Order: sequence, then structure tokens, then C-alpha cells
Amino acid sequence: MTALDRKLLRDLWRMRGQVFAIALVLAAATATFVLSMGVHRSLTETRDAYYARNAFADVFAEMTRAPRGVVQRAAAIPGVRRAEGSIRQYATLDFPDRVEPVRALINSVNEHGRTHLNRLTLRQGRLPEAGHAGEAVVDEAFAKANGLGIGDGVDALIYGRKQPLRIVGIGLAPDYIYAIAPGDLIPDDRRFGIFWMGEKALEAATDRTEAINALSVTLERGARQADVIRKLDALLAPYGGSGAYGRADHLSHAFLDNELMQLDALTQVIPPIFLLVAIFLVYIVLGRMIRTERTQIGLIKAFGYSGWAIGWHYMKFALAIAVLATVLGAVAGVWMGRGMTRLYTEYYHFPFLYYHISPGVFAGAAALSVGAAALGALGGMQEAVRLNPAVAMTPPPPPVYRGGWGERLGRKAGFSAIGHMIVRHIARWPGRSAITVTGVALSMGLLFATMQFVDASRTMIDSWFLRSQRQDLTITFIEPRNEAVLHALAQMPGVLRVEPTRAVAAKISHGNRTERGAIESAPEGAVLTARIDGDGQEIDLPPAGLMLSRQLADKLGVKTGERVTVEMLGGRRTRAFLPVVRIIDEFIGKRAYAADATLQALARDGAPAGAALLRIDPAARDRILAKLKTMPVVLGVTERDAALRKFEQMIDENIFTMLGFYVSFASAIAVGVVYNSARILFSERAHELATLRVLGYHRTEVGMVLLGELALLVVLAVPVGCVAGYWLAQMMTAMFGSDLFRLPFAPSRASYGYSILIVLAAATATALIVGRRVLQLDMVRVLKARE
Repeated sequence: MTALDRKLLRDLWRMRGQVFAIALVLAAATATFVLSMGVHRSLTETRDAYYARNAFADVFAEMTRAPRGVVQRAAAIPGVRRAEGSIRQYATLDFPDRVEPVRALINSVNEHGRTHLNRLTLRQGRLPEAGHAGEAVVDEAFAKANGLGIGDGVDALIYGRKQPLRIVGIGLAPDYIYAIAPGDLIPDDRRFGIFWMGEKALEAATDRTEAINALSVTLERGARQADVIRKLDALLAPYGGSGAYGRADHLSHAFLDNELMQLDALTQVIPPIFLLVAIFLVYIVLGRMIRTERTQIGLIKAFGYSGWAIGWHYMKFALAIAVLATVLGAVAGVWMGRGMTRLYTEYYHFPFLYYHISPGVFAGAAALSVGAAALGALGGMQEAVRLNPAVAMTPPPPPVYRGGWGERLGRKAGFSAIGHMIVRHIARWPGRSAITVTGVALSMGLLFATMQFVDASRTMIDSWFLRSQRQDLTITFIEPRNEAVLHALAQMPGVLRVEPTRAVAAKISHGNRTERGAIESAPEGAVLTARIDGDGQEIDLPPAGLMLSRQLADKLGVKTGERVTVEMLGGRRTRAFLPVVRIIDEFIGKRAYAADATLQALARDGAPAGAALLRIDPAARDRILAKLKTMPVVLGVTERDAALRKFEQMIDENIFTMLGFYVSFASAIAVGVVYNSARILFSERAHELATLRVLGYHRTEVGMVLLGELALLVVLAVPVGCVAGYWLAQMMTAMFGSDLFRLPFAPSRASYGYSILIVLAAATATALIVGRRVLQLDMVRVLKARE
């Protein structure tokens, strides 16, 4: 070990507080990088391996009813590698000890209990056997949530007929990683589950002998998905095809892909903030260190050390901080990543999901830390290299004080002597003061941008669950019905109001852009449903034409007043050329709306009720739900309050967990910035502070010189942090938006207040730690030391 290396170790130990504070900021960047990249890669690799192992299809299609022979015709389409038909049927499950509705989606498997595409992974038991009509495999998450096991039985209302099912297996499938009921926002494993039955048994239960209503297709390498979808649509049109779609529009894959996109956005936004602060911290700490070691640098050069050797010595000081930060950040990132992975397993159902971090992630995190530390050290390193030995061994010229804006401000404001000292020192070092203000402001901005997600979630709840959905129950029918079913529901005791609603699958085109979705309608004068825009205003349906959500309009590239082509995907498959009357900013999905009369003219089936919205007497809830379970026309029942509780539970588990992480990260920035600023201030002004004590100033007055300057800088950082947080939150909200969700930007005053209080608390606690040194100042030692 050379003399410079021994000096490096002594310097690291002597300045351990500042070293650890800088490492803490860099470690936060490293932890965020390891967390997001590790979880992103784990989810991506798990998903891709699961898809490949279980042959997840590339293209999907549903139809009303098609002969099995259509599968061979689909397989003959150029670009199709394999095609497989199946039956998918929604059912209502009867749990005698529960009144709340429970829905299931039942899928067919062939008589050997297997499928070639979207294959089942058995966790327990076996697959259904030929000739055993009631045997079924149940999704693992639903079985756990409802306490079901091998051999248990449950009654199902399938296609209007009651059939007992016996569970012979528990499994998972790649097309239901994220199993969500129609109309819901998040999975509810207690109320919705996936089942698999034998092909012949499900054919008999749904009156589809040698017929299918779902088709899955895998493509050859290099095949054009759009061409295959177009030919599949033409093939399935006579059978009530509702339009083929690729993986990107598959609900399970889309939600998982949205989560991966948000993790990627997290990596792009958060680490650069920490790295920027760390660069400035390393710059000011090394700069101060080199200025105080001028004499030592001159002596070392006089003994024959080159300027580059000394520059490398100070660079190693910064690199040692980076190594410490990498270790701390990697450990914290792995720990947080495991916690986040456990949260994901509650919503995304994989047969395996291991939080595995490749060496490349750690290497990337280390490169970020080393790069930031090296960049911050370059300025001080160059100064040490250029320093002439003769100049270095002479004391630096004393600072020249002259009247400036600080003096004028102090006189006009009537500052005391201590106030003049504080303002004068800030004016003397404007660059360093600006770095302190910027660092604390970024800390507060990051904290506010994170806390704003809670406000966004609450705004979404208020808009979607409380203002847009005013019904207590949503009744979905097996197929669209006429007004007679509404009268029957209205006659049930305890039902206060009934309103129909309908959504019809359609393909909407503008120019060369086409989007597949549903056109929704409600009767004129409806009170149980409403369209709420991003500003919280209730929007009426247009008397003619379409109203599109902003997401759908942007996808189509259409503006208000332009016309789009609408093709109904089912029924008579009518086509129309309709104007876009209005574009509405919404938070959920790509949606299209039309008046009830407009949609009836498109559908031409005289069945205005695809679902019914009910407002009920809470005292009659149990009786109404029990009655609905016995009605053959009812496909499913959704309770608004239950969906609301599930959504709030997700917020509590996920957002507040992440909020805890980022409160720690933001506090780390504040601690690192304030601690280093305080230590530098103390080292620079120790001689002045001791002189003030000798002149008779009380120790609290002397401490005010140091703490007052820090307090003033932190207070100046508050408005800057509010502005930075506002724009950072805007950027993060935009980056986290997708076709499925668009988070509203609706910050509350409380979020600003909590952000300010947390940063002030972290800054105050850190400043007081350094302030203790002022109270314990050894005046004799300080005054005898050379400035």
C-alpha cells in the first residue's frame, strides 16, 4: 500500500459522516435501479418462459357459434402455424353459505384433458377424464380464496341450467395470468374464477355439439399479424365473429404489459434525480477537501508525485464512495424487489415467479454509481492536477469582502449582526448555496410526485366509483334482452330503480388506423350512470354521432368534427359513417359512446338491454342477490361497493408500500445534502465561530450562525421544490398512463404539506446533529489551528 493509499483510508475514515451521506444518496439511485430493473426482468423472463412452455397463442377470436371444421380452415390461412378451437362460457356459481354473486369463466379441454395452445399447468390433482361430465379443474387463486380443494363440489348455472361440478385438479394457464371479470378494474379472486371442463361435457352444457365459440392461433415466424387477423375476420364473420385481436389487446397480457411499462418508466425517472444530486455533492465535498489540503498537495508534489497520481488519488476517494453506495443500494434493492414481487403474486398468477437479478443489473447499477461519482470528482481532480507546488504551499489569499446585495438586503431588513453573517456567507458562495437549495428542492419534488399518486387514486375512485357509477348492482345478461326483463327486475321487492345499458363490440376506423372496442350507450335521462371527464364535469351523450375518449381518439388520430367508419362485430355487422361529436378526457380504457337511439340503429336487434343497473334498498340486498342467482338469463352480478373495497385494498397494499420506499429515498437526499452542507459550513467557519465565543456571544447565538444559514437555504428550497414537484408529477403521471389507465393529475394541498413537513423534519434532524459540534466547540484548539 502506497503512502497515498494510506492517506486515502485515513481521509475516508476522517470524513466518514460525509462519505456515508453521499453514499446514501447514490445508494438510493442504485436501489431504485436494482428494484425496477430486477422486477422488470424477472417478470419479463418469467412471462416469456411461461408463454413458450405453455404455447400461449398469438391471435384470439370469439364468435357466437361456429362448426369445428372452421379450425382446419383457420389453420390453412397463410402464416398460421396452429389453430385450436374451444368453448368459453360464463357461469354463476352457487355457494350456499354466501349470498354475494360469484362468477366463473369455464373453458373446454379436449377429451384427453389437454390443449395444444394455452396449455394448463396442473398444481394439484389431475385433468378431467372422458365420460365424467362434472369434472373440472379450477384456477389456483380462486381455489385458495374460496377454500376449495380436490374432491370439493360446487353448483354452477351454465347456459341457464344448473350443473354440479366436482373439482379434480387445481391449475393455471397463460391466458389468465391476470384474471379479471368483465366490467371490473382489478381481480377479485373470491368473486371470479377460471374453470376448465372436458370438451364433450361443456358442449352438452351449452348446446354446442361439435361447435366452438373461441379460436386461438399461433403464427409462423415472420408472418404479418394484421394479414392473419383480416382473413380470420372474413372467415368468422358468418358465425357471429366479434373480431380477431392480437396479444397486445388480450386483457391478461395487456395488464401485465402495462405493469412492465410502468416499471420501465420508474427506471427512467427516479435514478437520474439521485445521480444528479450525488454529482453535485461529490463536487462540493472534494472541492472543499482539496482547498483545505493545498499545503499537503504541494508537499506531495515536491516529493516527486506527479499531478496525475494526485488526481487519481482524489478520484479513488470518489470511487470508494461509489463502491459503498453500490453495496448498500444492491442490498436495499434486492430486499425491496422481493417485497414487490410478493405483491405481484397476489394479482399475477404464474406457476413460478422468482425474483432473480442477473449480474448485468448489478453491473449497470455499479456503472451508474461510479459514473456519477467520477463525474462529480472531475472538477476537483483537475484542480489538484493543475495546482503548482510553490503556489500550493503558500496560504490562500484571504477573501475580500465588499458591499453587495447581501449587505444592502441586511440593512434594509434590519438584520442583526448574526443575520448579516448568514446572508454574507450565502452571497459569498452562491453556487454552493444553489446546489444545497436544488438538492433539498429535488428531494421534496420527488416526495410530492410520489405522494401525488395517492391523490390520483382517490380522484379516480371518486370519478369512477362514486360519480360515474351510481348503481348498487350491475346485472349482466347472457345475451341482449328487451324491455320485459327490466320490468321483471323492477317488480322484485327492494329494487328502487332499474336502467338498461349496453355495450356492442365494434371496429372503428379512421384513415389507415383501426381500433377494436365497444360502443356504450345509456337511455336518455339515465341517473344511475354518467360520463365524468377529467375536470370532474358530467358530460351528456350526444343526440347523434359518437363521443370518444381521449385515448381512443389519439389512437385513431381523429379530431372533433371528423368522421369515422364503424363496423359492428356481431349481429347484422352493419357499417356506418359517423361524425365524432365530442372527445372526452377519461381515466379508464379506450371508450366510445353513443345515444341509445344511435346504438339501436347500428345493432338493429330490438334488444336495448345488454345489462341492467339497479339501485336497491340495502335491507333487501341478500334477498335480491339470492333471487338473481336463480334467474337463467343472468350471466353475472357486480356489486359496486365490493369492487370499491377491492380497489381501495389494492391502493393500501401497493401504493402505500411504494410510498414508504420513496419517503425513505427522498429523506436520503435531504439528509445527504443538508449533512454535507452543514459539515462544510462548520469546517469553513469553525475559526469564526470560536472567535465569536471569545468575543462573548452565547453558544446558542453562535449555533444560530450555522443553523440559521442552513434553515434559510432549506426555506428557500420549499417554493423551488413545490414547482419542481409539480412538473415532475406531471411528467410521471404522463409516463405511467396507458391504454388501460390514465392517472389524473389532481394534487391536494395535503400532499404539498406532507412533502414539506417530511423534508423539513429530515433536514432539521440532520442539521441538529452537526449543530451539536458547535455547542461542543474547543475554542483553544480551533483558534490555534491555521486557517
